[in-house]
Amino acid sequence: MEIIQEMQLVCQLRKPNARGKMVCTGHWINRLLVRRFSVYITCLFVRIGISANTTTLFAILCGLAGAALCIPHIFWLNVIGACLLILDEVFDCVDGEIARWTRKSSLRGLYLDLAGHLLCNPLLATICALHLFLLNGQIGYIYLAFLAYVAAQCRRGLDVSYDQIILPQIPSECRRQLGAGRTPEAASKNQVGWTRIKWSIARFISKFTDFYTIRLVSCLCIFLSYAGTTKPMILAAWFFAVFGMLWNVADILFKFFYLIPYVKHVKKV
Repeated sequence: MEIIQEMQLVCQLRKPNARGKMVCTGHWINRLLVRRFSVYITCLFVRIGISANTTTLFAILCGLAGAALCIPHIFWLNVIGACLLILDEVFDCVDGEIARWTRKSSLRGLYLDLAGHLLCNPLLATICALHLFLLNGQIGYIYLAFLAYVAAQCRRGLDVSYDQIILPQIPSECRRQLGAGRTPEAASKNQVGWTRIKWSIARFISKFTDFYTIRLVSCLCIFLSYAGTTKPMILAAWFFAVFGMLWNVADILFKFFYLIPYVKHVKKV
């Protein structure tokens, strides 16, 4: 157990919460669930010599296979698919933990991880629509699946563009202000109330296009269909497609007109 505790301290990134307690960073699903047992898999993989990049490949294969197996309306295939999607998320945590423990983090590994997300995550948004197409044979669900895929791919691309291009140009102090929902100008004037409300609303709405949420909702809707109701799946298929695209447009406008104008351009692109 000592090695597990040491691995948790070394491999799992932590930060203080509102009460000052050190907690794992990342999505709430990872903090509350995945990180609690991913370290045991990390320990096993390190002992048998499986590298971080190999683990990332496992995650990609699980994500692709899981999405594919969730599409047919066959219960046992859907169960396997849902389990593979869970494994995809676990391996996505494990590869980073292995890299930090072995101190073999690399740009190749980072690129492979990002490529895996770009390959797998947008497919999750199409599961409900494609499942409905195979279930009902209505061609309209193919169009919804395509729109959902484009919206999810754009979502990922916008996030990567902002995180990799814009954020590095923002000074660390301004990043803390933005994280608290304050633009540099609003922070200097101490006008944080309405600014923080708008930022909190944006963050809350963005959770509905989060790939963790899409993964959970899609699997839940599939299993609800075996209980005799496809309405949640129909709603999810429309939501991932239409709302996903509208949110991308809103996000572009929000960052272009509200957020980025307060950031000084200091690096040539």
